[in-house]
Amino acid sequence: MAGNAPRADSVIIAGAGPAGLAAALALAGRGVRSVVLDMGNGTPRAGSRACGLEASTLAFVYDLTGTRLDGAAEPWGVQRIRRRGRDVPQPVAEPEAPVRYGLSQQRLERALLDAAHASPLVTTAWRHRIESVEQDETSVTVLARGPGGPVRFRAQWLVGCDGARSVVRRAVNVRFPGRPRVDRLLCADVKVRLPRRITATALVPPDPSLADEPASPDLGEPATPWLFVDPPFHRGGTVLAQPLPDDVWRLTWQLPMAHGVAKAAEETRVIPVTGDPADPKRIAARVRSVLRTLDALSPEPDASEDPAHDLLWSGEYEVHQRLARRFRVGRVLLAGDAAHLVHPSAADAVELGLQDVRNLAWKLAFTLRGYAPIRLLETYHGERRGAARRRLALGEDALHFLAPASPAQKVGRRLTLMGARGKGTTLRRLDPRGPAANPSGPDYTGSPLLTPGPGVGEWIRDVEVFRADGAEGWLSECLDRGLVVLLIAPGIQVWHGDGWREAGLMPRLRGRLDKLAAPAELVVTPDYPGATAHTILLIRPDGYIAAHLPPDHLDILEESIDRARGAGH
Repeated sequence: MAGNAPRADSVIIAGAGPAGLAAALALAGRGVRSVVLDMGNGTPRAGSRACGLEASTLAFVYDLTGTRLDGAAEPWGVQRIRRRGRDVPQPVAEPEAPVRYGLSQQRLERALLDAAHASPLVTTAWRHRIESVEQDETSVTVLARGPGGPVRFRAQWLVGCDGARSVVRRAVNVRFPGRPRVDRLLCADVKVRLPRRITATALVPPDPSLADEPASPDLGEPATPWLFVDPPFHRGGTVLAQPLPDDVWRLTWQLPMAHGVAKAAEETRVIPVTGDPADPKRIAARVRSVLRTLDALSPEPDASEDPAHDLLWSGEYEVHQRLARRFRVGRVLLAGDAAHLVHPSAADAVELGLQDVRNLAWKLAFTLRGYAPIRLLETYHGERRGAARRRLALGEDALHFLAPASPAQKVGRRLTLMGARGKGTTLRRLDPRGPAANPSGPDYTGSPLLTPGPGVGEWIRDVEVFRADGAEGWLSECLDRGLVVLLIAPGIQVWHGDGWREAGLMPRLRGRLDKLAAPAELVVTPDYPGATAHTILLIRPDGYIAAHLPPDHLDILEESIDRARGAGH
């Protein structure tokens, strides 16, 4: 490999975790070749680890892996909370709240690895440790040490997905400030047969129209995650129980530790950890206590004995809150844990990393294919660092709830648990059910790629569409390739055959799109929330609305497309 001249469109990816592998596959889907360097041997790490994905992110990885993740995700309902053995009032969910899914990181990594090995455009180099990074105006050169000695890799771009201790980040002298060791967690995967929707029927008012329908509790209904606050079996702490497929529950205990604040993040003294060690006997006792509680909440509890279970995996780790100063330095880009570390109650690390990749992949591909100028990649830094910064703020709010350190924080948590919460208030932000119950993905409002208008910068609503070849499908199925131009045309569904393709604005739109410098697909829908007839929505490849053009603004479509690909003035 060292003696071969690299392709001009190649990308080097450091790290074969979920973010790195997803980046390689997303680029391959756009015809871009990449090489993935990793110190491991190609075996997924054990345990569920990060295990919560939003619906849009899950759809993204499904698209990357084909059928390899079929049946691997568990839909979650709104998280329930119990404090000291009593249920906490359940907040009203936002309208049309997206669903979250439980997916083991181990299963996700296995599916991504298998897909990467099957792709002719993805090369993996295992047991390669990066030693140096050099770049000039046109390329990046990485010196790595592999099983056969030193090897040089050269490409146009380098994406650092090599984790919290990123060698790539250090090589380009990017600082990683923040708060180290803000929390300490013990996680365990337990296989046990328990109801997936424990007392969850109380969440949803009965639908009178379904009174005569038989109950179907196992047909894909969301399962119930639980947060136990100061429970009898873990005084002073919190315990999270999240259901996964195949009768597995992910259990997470908050362990005691000394908190500290560090202004400089690269060189910090070790903060002493206090409290009981996570030894096997204590882990077993902790697991039994949680399972007994979950079983007692079921419709038919069995108090005679502990639920039969198998401990599949356990691990202890410290939580940090950090944010890299830059996500792009020349031809080097950072993603995933190399760019940010956020408390898992605000966002799972894998979720944020995959959102980074989805934002970056189309921009890299557009740049490499000549569809956009290089300055398009600077918007990756602005959009994704801003999104991570907002998640960090949510992480701080979560810490005030999970580990209140001041009297004011303790009062805030107590009021939140009593149900004193209002839209837009501090108490609402403190409630850990907020981000989990109403995930909306990042909001890119204010990005220079967007043409100001209603709903611009927000994630799409998934609606049924008609494609140019006459096929019917969903708007989400058109993403992750090129730009999408969506025309709202009421009544299109009543047309016979393909006559609608020559009706109204269609010929003019097709003519304009055929002349564009970037790939764009024209699709039609009879209705879209908040859009009037003949409105045009310009949608980025990652699913965010770039322009909302009323019927009399068709003349600025090309300008909006140029802006979306970073070529606007």
